[in-house]
Amino acid sequence: MQPVSNYVNGSILHSQPQPQIVHSTTRSNTMPNWRGHLPIVTESYQTPTNFSQKVFLGGVPAELNEAELLLVLRKFGKCNIKWPKNDGVKSNKPSFCHVVYRESRSVSELLKHCTRQQRSTVDYFLHIHMLPSSTDFSIRTTRFKPIQVVPWNMKDNVYAVQQKNASNTEIPYKDWSRTIFVSPLHGKMTAFSLGSIMSNVFGAVSITQINTDKYGYPTGTGTILFYDSHSYMRAVAAGAIDIKCDCFHKLLDIDPFLRENEPCAFCPSIADAFCRNFHCLRSYCKQCWVQKHGPKPLADHQPATRRQQPLPHM
Repeated sequence: MQPVSNYVNGSILHSQPQPQIVHSTTRSNTMPNWRGHLPIVTESYQTPTNFSQKVFLGGVPAELNEAELLLVLRKFGKCNIKWPKNDGVKSNKPSFCHVVYRESRSVSELLKHCTRQQRSTVDYFLHIHMLPSSTDFSIRTTRFKPIQVVPWNMKDNVYAVQQKNASNTEIPYKDWSRTIFVSPLHGKMTAFSLGSIMSNVFGAVSITQINTDKYGYPTGTGTILFYDSHSYMRAVAAGAIDIKCDCFHKLLDIDPFLRENEPCAFCPSIADAFCRNFHCLRSYCKQCWVQKHGPKPLADHQPATRRQQPLPHM
């Protein structure tokens, strides 16, 4: 299997180990796992103008209210805080949130005032001065609480591999029959990281995209177009991949990508489901699903119905 350095122009901080195959007790097939340092490109965070206006903040102290937090964050530019929804359940103030700046350059200013810790990726921490919690003013203690700051470089949204076939012509990218949908992604998983790991485990990847919101910040999902059908079939048949690196440990679900108005493989109707069984791997409308699989559900023929945004036009 080819190393990652063959897939991208630029230096890599860490090479990838060979994947291991383990048996999953919760799925009917074997599930691959990948272990190693998260693959990244060294220049990934050296273009601050490409930062999303949205930033994740983790480890927010419970005693720090929103007004106090905004007072600190607005030193770098106009912004608002978005707290996670609690679905009506009463609970303590969450320890994380997102801050949305009006301009991306404010994010660059914020990062200039953060301390940095270098691992596979760069970890940023903003140290907040906290007032003494004691009412006894004779105690002159000064506390600084670190808040983790996780920016997103929009250069990391898409990873495209310029591969050519035997006739030296570029491989067409718009083959939806070789595209998968993955979730939930960790916040530090870039398109390059995801594409490199998938190439290492299942086979060569043509395009990887991290899906983002209106601010260009990741939504926790992604799409991957494989170079050939065999690699795609291996990924869909696996159904999941367990990734453990120096930054996080995450189990990703793998589903076949279904476009809106995806045609049925057996009739002109619009497909409602995709059979992930290795012997099928086709899209079906409701009627053709019953005709091909029978009226009773089969344990090893489970339909996938997820539909998400398409890959960009390259």
